[in-house]
Amino acid sequence: MKKATYKRALEVVGSVVREWDPYGLLAGGAPADEFDSEIAAVVTQLPRIKMEKEAVLALSRIFSSAFEAERFTPEQCTEAGKRLFAALSANGLVG
Repeated sequence: MKKATYKRALEVVGSVVREWDPYGLLAGGAPADEFDSEIAAVVTQLPRIKMEKEAVLALSRIFSSAFEAERFTPEQCTEAGKRLFAALSANGLVG
């Protein structure tokens, strides 16, 4: 992935994840970089994301690994995954 594409992908994924704010940490005053490592991990998955379901599974897999698995099942990540896929598609980063 080219540097400019990677940077844009970080921005797009970061925007979706920060809006999702699964624990309400950012809303509670946590630093904006709170989820940076998870955001970077999602970006590494972009070559594997061709459909909405794969975006959901990527979020579920990464956040389950980083936090509580039972809180980040695919079902619980569906809405955020749909928003992620839509944002990535709109920016030409997947598909």
